[in-house]
Amino acid sequence: MDEKIYTVSQISNRIQEVLGDFIPPVWVEGEVSNYYRSRAGHVYFSLKDDNSLINCVLWSRKADNLSFRIEDGMDMAVFGRVTSYQRQSQYQINVDKVQAGGKGKLFLAFEKLKKKLSKEGLFDDDLKQKIPQYPDRIGVVTSAEGAAIRDILNVAKRRNPSVEFVIFPSMVQGDKAAGTIIKGIETFNRLKNVDLIIIGRGGGSLEDLWAFNEEKLVRAVVKSELPIVSAVGHEVDFTLSDFAADKRSPTPSAAAELTVPSREEIINEIRIVEERMKQRLKLNLGRTRDNIDHLSKRIKALGPIENLKQYRQTIDDLERQIIRLVELKLDKEISFIDNAQKQLRSLSPKNILQKGYSLVYSREDGSVIKSRKQVQTDDGLEIEVSDGRFPARVENINNNNE
Repeated sequence: MDEKIYTVSQISNRIQEVLGDFIPPVWVEGEVSNYYRSRAGHVYFSLKDDNSLINCVLWSRKADNLSFRIEDGMDMAVFGRVTSYQRQSQYQINVDKVQAGGKGKLFLAFEKLKKKLSKEGLFDDDLKQKIPQYPDRIGVVTSAEGAAIRDILNVAKRRNPSVEFVIFPSMVQGDKAAGTIIKGIETFNRLKNVDLIIIGRGGGSLEDLWAFNEEKLVRAVVKSELPIVSAVGHEVDFTLSDFAADKRSPTPSAAAELTVPSREEIINEIRIVEERMKQRLKLNLGRTRDNIDHLSKRIKALGPIENLKQYRQTIDDLERQIIRLVELKLDKEISFIDNAQKQLRSLSPKNILQKGYSLVYSREDGSVIKSRKQVQTDDGLEIEVSDGRFPARVENINNNNE
C-alpha cells in the first residue's frame, strides 16, 4: 500500500492552513444564537441566516471592551478571520470587531465612505482653520428644541455672557437633516455675521447620528470659509463631520467650553501681564540704581554729592510714578472691558424683546426682516419674542405708507 496515511491532526492542520491562505479577514452579518460566556471571559456564539450557521469566538480581552451586551436573537455583524477549531474539526470565526443592533451594513458604509474621503485628503490637517481665540459672535446649527443648544448656551453664559450666539434651527435626524444643516452652514458663510460655527446634536445610535456622516454634509464642512467645530453626540461617538471639521468637540457642552473664552481667565491674564511689567520695571530701575551707586563712588572725590542725592531722589520719584501710571492704565483697561460688556448686554436684542418688541426672520434663509420690501404675500416667517419663537405667514402687505 503506497498511499500516504495522514493523522487526523495533520488533516486538521492542513484545513486550517487552507482557510488562512484563501479566506482573508471578512465582515459577516447574521442573527446571534447559542450565546455562552466562559468563566475565563471568552465569548462563544453562532451567527445564522435562513440557510446556514457559523460558530464564532470572541476572546476575553476584546469581549471586556464591548460597549453593549450580546444576546441571542440580536442582529450583529462581526469582523474576523475564518479558522478552524482543530479539536472538533469545525471551522469558526475568530472575531476582532463587533457591530450590534442591525448596524452592520451602516457601519460598513461608514468605514467605506471614511476611507474614500480620507483618500481624497478631506481630513488632512493642512485644511484645518484656526478657531478664533476671542470670538464676538458664534453661529450654532442644531435643533432649536434639543438639549444640545441648551447645554451650549448655559455653559457660554457661565463662562462669558458678552459672547453672542446666533442660532440656525435645523433638523438633526432623518433623511432631510443633512440638507438643513448644510443650509445653516451656507447661510452663515453668506452673511458673514459670525466668527465661527458650531454644528452638532446630543447622543444617539448610529442611525440617529447618520446625518453627520452624509457625504454632502462632510464636503460642506470642508468647503466652509468660516471655522467649524463639530460637537456630535457623546465623547465615544465619532462621525465623518468630526474628521472634516476644523475642531472636534466630544460634546455640545465641551464645544462651548472650547469656543467661549472665560472672562475670569482673561482678567487673570491681564493681571499676570501687569505683574510681569511691574517686575521688569523694578528690575530695570534696580539696575539703574546700582549703576548710579557705582558712579557715585567714582565721582565722590569730585564733590558733587548733594547733586547726586538729588538725582537719586528724582529716580525714586520717577519709579513710583511709573509704577502708578502702569497700575492706573491696567485698571482703566479692565474698567473698559467691564463697561463694554455691560453695553453689549444692554444692546442685546434679547433685552429689547423683554420690553414687548419682537424680531422677524425669513423662514427661507433666516435673515432678519427690516423692511416690508423684503417680503411677499404667503412668505413664511418666524417671530421671536422674549420667551421663544413661533411661525407666521404674510397674508397681506399694506402699502398705504408709501
